[in-house]
Amino acid sequence: FYFHQSNKNVNLLNMEKLNFIKMNGAGNDFILVNQNENPNFIPKSEIIKQICNRRKGIGADGLLFIKKNEKYDFELEYYNSDGSLGSLCGNGARCSIKFALDNINIKKNKTSFLCNNSIYFGEKIDSEIIKFQLNKINELKLNQQIKLNDNLINSSFVDNGSPHVIIFWEDFKILTDNNFDEFDINNFGRKIRYSDYFKPLGSNVNFIKKEKNIYKIRTYERGVEEETLACGTGTVASAVVANLIDNILSPISFLTKDNDKLIVEFDKKNEKFEKITLTGPAKINYIGTYNFQK
Repeated sequence: FYFHQSNKNVNLLNMEKLNFIKMNGAGNDFILVNQNENPNFIPKSEIIKQICNRRKGIGADGLLFIKKNEKYDFELEYYNSDGSLGSLCGNGARCSIKFALDNINIKKNKTSFLCNNSIYFGEKIDSEIIKFQLNKINELKLNQQIKLNDNLINSSFVDNGSPHVIIFWEDFKILTDNNFDEFDINNFGRKIRYSDYFKPLGSNVNFIKKEKNIYKIRTYERGVEEETLACGTGTVASAVVANLIDNILSPISFLTKDNDKLIVEFDKKNEKFEKITLTGPAKINYIGTYNFQK
């Protein structure tokens, strides 16, 4: 599917053409821009906000900027839809891995890349199932009490390249009359994300509910400032907490807001998590061009 956007009311001489690929990882959607095809593109905040706008632009949770790198297959810069430079994005990384294995090192099924000055690895399981290997857990705090609407709620915190609060539904459901699938996550997530507990940078907020042999997960993402259909690093952070609190062994499966399955695997040695991977769908929505103001 080919998409072309332009605004007839502006002078096209002052417009810049952007070649892009619209992708999604378990519903977490991104605009992927390859520097090789867009050598003059500079990912400025205002431009990113414009093209990620779902009503006036292409629309996405964020932008993936793929750059050349002499040592690795590529370098990834991730930008949130609010124009800010993002931290590690698990589903964005998986989409980037698919792009690289389809277009950069097409004779391989594995790739290595740089993101935020750290080295990461990924592989193609099949054409649309991509595995991403994360690095170590930077920070971990279990069973932290946070105050929300005059109630103390049990939560945990994990930084695995991105900061995440994890809250079990059983600890949270007293605050709402709705069920897990329908409660107002944007309201509660925003309060936690901007609370004094996580200043100055804030945190992503994940709610998880165990149902038989799988966890359901919903995530409020900072930078997007609303619920996304999936969050890769949030799913990994939730798996770590599920292992430590619920004693669930690897692999751990999660069902996203849009019913895609993400699988987290890891080795655990001396209470440390190693060889952490996130596996799930990564797909191309469409390829197109977009004209934006220079």
